[in-house]
Amino acid sequence: MTIVYIDDSPSEFMALADSGTAAIAAFTFQNDDPNEQAFTAARTANVWLFDFFLVADPHDENGLSLFQKWKATIGGRPTTVVVSSDVEKAVGEPLGPIERHHVIAQKHGVEWIGDKTKDTLNRVIELSDATDFIAKNLDLTPIEGRPLGTYDSELLCLGVLGVPKDADWTNSAMRQIDRARPPREVSTSSGPATAHSIIGWLLAHVLPYPSFLLTDAQAALRLKIQPATFRSIVAEYEGNEAGAAQRGTIETCKYLGPLKDFLGRRWWRAAIDDLAWHLSQDPDGYRAALGKLASKTSIDWLEHSEPVLISNSYLVETDEIAEAKDCVRVTDEDFPANVDAAWILISSAQEDRQLMAKVIYEDRDVLSFGE
Repeated sequence: MTIVYIDDSPSEFMALADSGTAAIAAFTFQNDDPNEQAFTAARTANVWLFDFFLVADPHDENGLSLFQKWKATIGGRPTTVVVSSDVEKAVGEPLGPIERHHVIAQKHGVEWIGDKTKDTLNRVIELSDATDFIAKNLDLTPIEGRPLGTYDSELLCLGVLGVPKDADWTNSAMRQIDRARPPREVSTSSGPATAHSIIGWLLAHVLPYPSFLLTDAQAALRLKIQPATFRSIVAEYEGNEAGAAQRGTIETCKYLGPLKDFLGRRWWRAAIDDLAWHLSQDPDGYRAALGKLASKTSIDWLEHSEPVLISNSYLVETDEIAEAKDCVRVTDEDFPANVDAAWILISSAQEDRQLMAKVIYEDRDVLSFGE
């Protein structure tokens, strides 16, 4: 199984990789040529990777138009990525922060889009690895008369995403995964087509937003500490500076499933909440218990009564924390329906009409523009 990459000059992008290039079948695009070798390889590929500017005039042919031809001819497709050395020119708009790249990709009918950088290439390789893993571990029950199949939800949680089977928080994690609306029916046409649905869900509905997985900052908020403190605690365990018990406690919370590094490390929400509860039951109290876990790290506690993470103008969460009473919730048409709204400061909404327009209905009464 491979990544099929087609470009007018594929060697430049390929040279950026540290490893994983053995899985990439690179083809030089030839205009006015059927590119049969690339097309044949594409039928069994894990990932399709297209350069946008295949010829001088992208109106003649470009990566997206070639993608549509392949998809129509083959009758299906795996996870697809479009790259360019001038990606903003290719898509006609700024990409914005990495957490919102999936939004622009979806507008063009693909899963991911990015610059020709080492980070992008590493993400493409991670997509291929995830495809292999999901295809091998997600057993399907075919639906009669349709090229689709269903799967056992417990298998998705335990066998694919990697929820520990016997943890105290296993059932909570499985409920949270179900609320994130994973695809219920997936293609049976091939392993990569099966994986495509799950990967698309992770990229667009799970990793960019608070869900059953959390970022460092979201995990810190639930533990009532500053994000920098949480990262220092994690660094202790990763550097083997903490004791075995501390390492085990934190390691259990870490998500190790498909695309675990795609947008940065993630943590099981249910595990972090379970950790917080167990710390609260310590005879010496919550803060003392977390202090033992932190070992050498000096803890910067959150003193807010109802802390929330502040998002930027792209509605991507930052490390900034404020009181909920000083904020309003915002969302836009790209937020999945099951995802909680982002938070911004009331003052930010008052100063920016575009942000004000995104404030949810229930919070609009606290705004007074121009006050």
